[in-house]
Amino acid sequence: MKLEKIKIKKNKKGSMVDLLIWLALSFTILLFFAGWIYGFNIITDTLIAIPTTTTTNTQGDPFTVNISDAAKSTFGVVNTAQTRGLHILSWVMIISMALTILLTNFLVKAHPAFFVVYLLVIIAAIISSVYISNQYEELMVNEVLGTTLSEFKGGSFIMLNLPLFTIVIGVFGAIFLFGGILRDIGAGGSVV
Repeated sequence: MKLEKIKIKKNKKGSMVDLLIWLALSFTILLFFAGWIYGFNIITDTLIAIPTTTTTNTQGDPFTVNISDAAKSTFGVVNTAQTRGLHILSWVMIISMALTILLTNFLVKAHPAFFVVYLLVIIAAIISSVYISNQYEELMVNEVLGTTLSEFKGGSFIMLNLPLFTIVIGVFGAIFLFGGILRDIGAGGSVV
């Protein structure tokens, strides 16, 4: 019986624009979660503010409608847990996307000719990250979403320092992507 080399995935190709996609998705994730929390807070506060009323039904029997207590015991509990959960989830999603870029670049070989293209993508991502970071900072002082966005400690830290994170991920991504050129079957450290 002859053993053959098994290729798990043929024609592996990485995406050079992963860094730009990471920038856009990080901004979008934080804005979506902040909007979600802001909207849910408005709904919860509105339901809790409904006063208790006593009316009579069609048979003339009095009954009490107490929506605020029901809202406190349901929406109020969900609101607290959801807020903490989305703060953590946004940070984890942003970090995991960044680590995925590095892992993908490590596992994929790229031709050295694409180094210039990747360098241009890194430069474009750094320039874009400056604008995105400034826009995020302006949103943090916005009267509508500002307080909600400032509660995202991890995500806000990344977004306010986005150019630095973009440089680090871009440079290490380039090292992993083009440093992998030296890996081959004869070198003894192949992951291909």
